[in-house]
Amino acid sequence: MASRIGFMDVKSPVHQLHPLTKLWMLLTLNTSIILYQNGAFGLLVLSVLVLTFRLAKVSLARLTRKMRFILVFSILLFIVQVLVTTNGTVFLYLIPRIGQVGPALPVTDYGISRGVSIMLRFLVIVLSSMLFVATTDPTLLSYALTDIGIPYRYAFGLVVALRFLPLFDQENETVRMAQHSRGIYPEVGGLHKILRTIRYTFFPLLVSALMKAESLSLSMDGRGFGYQDTRTYLRRPTWRHRDTAVCFLMTMILAGVILAILGLLPQFLSV
Repeated sequence: MASRIGFMDVKSPVHQLHPLTKLWMLLTLNTSIILYQNGAFGLLVLSVLVLTFRLAKVSLARLTRKMRFILVFSILLFIVQVLVTTNGTVFLYLIPRIGQVGPALPVTDYGISRGVSIMLRFLVIVLSSMLFVATTDPTLLSYALTDIGIPYRYAFGLVVALRFLPLFDQENETVRMAQHSRGIYPEVGGLHKILRTIRYTFFPLLVSALMKAESLSLSMDGRGFGYQDTRTYLRRPTWRHRDTAVCFLMTMILAGVILAILGLLPQFLSV
């Protein structure tokens, strides 16, 4: 189960930040990387993000299988972007001219630049989301959301989603191990095999999800959830000066990105 995702309860400077601070970091970082489509900027953000993983004591090695899929998919995005982009200076043709046929599938400098930018953008969005989930206690996040006026029903819905994410991941591993022990190996390669895979994988997960949802609803009813519009909390997150500093820094980065896009700042990170 080393590849499970979810909150990791360890002591680190990132874990000690306020949940709203980490949520603001996630939003501003992803907004910046989406707005400012620049390969050098994406590489810089990705490098800082990897260092933040180390600072948070979250090892990417424990997510080996998921990281392999993420890297393969990001490379696929790069290849597709290179193949479909024909603008720019042509470096070579993947299909050379043979007689009266070709050349075709040009590889251009703009296609490579855009492919790198999209690949880095995908990696930043996925890894930053994984870091947020791994370092943010869902319960404290719900308390923080209610402090800013969000009804606790909606905040609790977010907690349930974050809590069930690692549970379903673990349940999926359990189902796959049970299938392998019975000699069943799901395959993808034709409609019949796809339907067979759905039957042996999706249906058990669906039944498990419905059972967990029913148990949770009965538990909530038994504890009087929603009886009053307001409620009290055992733990509450504390806002500190470092949270203010981090939020100010992320806001300035987002503002700088917007100004650079508008041409009001020199673009030092041009590709």
